[in-house]
Amino acid sequence: MSSNDTAAPAPTTDGELPEEFLVLANALLAAAKVGSASDVAALLKQGAPAWYQDDSLGWSALFYAAERREPALIGALLRGGAVWNAVDHWGRTAGEVCLSLGDQQGWEMIRNEGVRTEMLHHALGASQQAETEGGITLRAEDKTSAGDNLEFLRSELTWDLGEDGRERVLDADGNGVMMGWEEPLMKEHVRLMTDHPSAVAKGGEGMAILNVGYGLGIVDRLFQETKPVQHTIIEAHPQVLKHMREQGVDKIPGVTILEGRWQDWVLDPEKLVTLLEGTPGGMGFDAIFVDTFAEGYEDLKAFFEALPDVLEAENGIFSFWNGLGATNPTIYAVSSSLAELHLDDVGLDTVWHDVAIPQSLAEEVWRGVRRRYWELPGYRLPISKMRLI
Repeated sequence: MSSNDTAAPAPTTDGELPEEFLVLANALLAAAKVGSASDVAALLKQGAPAWYQDDSLGWSALFYAAERREPALIGALLRGGAVWNAVDHWGRTAGEVCLSLGDQQGWEMIRNEGVRTEMLHHALGASQQAETEGGITLRAEDKTSAGDNLEFLRSELTWDLGEDGRERVLDADGNGVMMGWEEPLMKEHVRLMTDHPSAVAKGGEGMAILNVGYGLGIVDRLFQETKPVQHTIIEAHPQVLKHMREQGVDKIPGVTILEGRWQDWVLDPEKLVTLLEGTPGGMGFDAIFVDTFAEGYEDLKAFFEALPDVLEAENGIFSFWNGLGATNPTIYAVSSSLAELHLDDVGLDTVWHDVAIPQSLAEEVWRGVRRRYWELPGYRLPISKMRLI
């Protein structure tokens, strides 16, 4: 929220908002629909709440400004405290209104505000503040197994085939943990990550690879096809560990399975030594891939900050499953931009590769799954390398 924002009014004894507050709120909505930027600015100066959403559509003034394709209105509302990622009754943000109308300028204004707001929250270490002010979409949001990693590790998992004929893993709540439709994306991750001097010099072999999160084992099977010299897998879920052993993953030459969360191994100085033992000279992995479940952006950012300790400095390649906010294009764009900025902070340059995934939208993929984790037609695949000084 901006410094111009006023605190939300206390409800009356019967739970209703004060009449004077509602008058200002509705006046701002009306101004956003048909008024000028100066009308909006004047109402904001009087204390009109830019965050207020109507009952009919769940739209705030920012949505109506987006519908009008008025950048001056959008800018005034964002400066006045409009919440960039507020969603309406259909789960859309004002950014999606801009996209639906082909308004690239308006969408970029909202996206940039999202990046600015999220960067400010992280710079201040204000995760609790963010959760109360609307910046919740880049984090685990609940205490179910889909929103809390520790709860997920206690949950019962099931392996089955979806109606699309692909294998999938579901948690106890019926949420998709990993699904077979992701394989083409994993192939592209592996292809781009193994374009590495250590591999090229040996005909595609010889890399030291770290994967965090086994899932269905798709990416690990693909990594194995490159014949790495060392292949380390960090996995914490007891059922997944059992499944891996039943598949004989622990018997594959060069494979090391480390039980526990990545935080246990990467952030503990003593265990970090063990983690690095399999890398050339103990200097770090040639390629690192991260794909965890029920972790939010704060967890991913913490892994970014640990990368200089585990990634080979000269030629190491890092990538991650870029799935945060992947049910909403504006939030997905903000989370991707935020990741790039935070990777830059720790010395990594990131190149994005756009991959089309229309098959992920097929209805049969999601039958029997409680919560979709993907609804976008494209995937932004990150490849990051240490920046040499």
